[in-house]
Amino acid sequence: MYLKLNHFCLLLMPVSILGSAFNYTNCDQAKQPKFLSSCCHVQWHDKTSDSCRKSLLKEKAQLDKVELHACMAECVFKISGYFLTNGSINVEAIQRNYQQQYKNDSTMSQLISKSLNICADYARKRSEQFQWMSSKGQCDYLPATLMACIMEQVYENCPASRWKISNECQAMRKYLLACDDVRS
Repeated sequence: MYLKLNHFCLLLMPVSILGSAFNYTNCDQAKQPKFLSSCCHVQWHDKTSDSCRKSLLKEKAQLDKVELHACMAECVFKISGYFLTNGSINVEAIQRNYQQQYKNDSTMSQLISKSLNICADYARKRSEQFQWMSSKGQCDYLPATLMACIMEQVYENCPASRWKISNECQAMRKYLLACDDVRS
């Protein structure tokens, strides 16, 4: 079973974009009608994420969207064997999976591998900051934070062959570059 970026397409909240009214210096206030996935063509949808989504919507209908995304990421990571019992992420297993998934696309394989390396420590630190959001019995934010970071890095550095050329997508990329707190 291969972990795909699509597991977490739904995890990334849409990042905002409003054409000419867009303010790149105010990242927290930005609003965006477009999903990142419409700008960079990466594989989406698979059985694991679909199964987790369906299961969680039945079991945890009372969760807000952020919590639901965290629970979905945790579900996918547990099923895939990426979320260890000690609460850490098996980065090496994720790395092997991506290399296998993109064995015929070295550009994408290298981009995702680099993104995973950049994001692993960042996600751990950020999820520690989010611990106050987790209530007893709810889901861990680490898997969702890691995948959101990886996706942002992939979209920010999307290969030209996969990038949709449009004003909205250009604005999206400018937003990602201006508001990238991973590099901060």
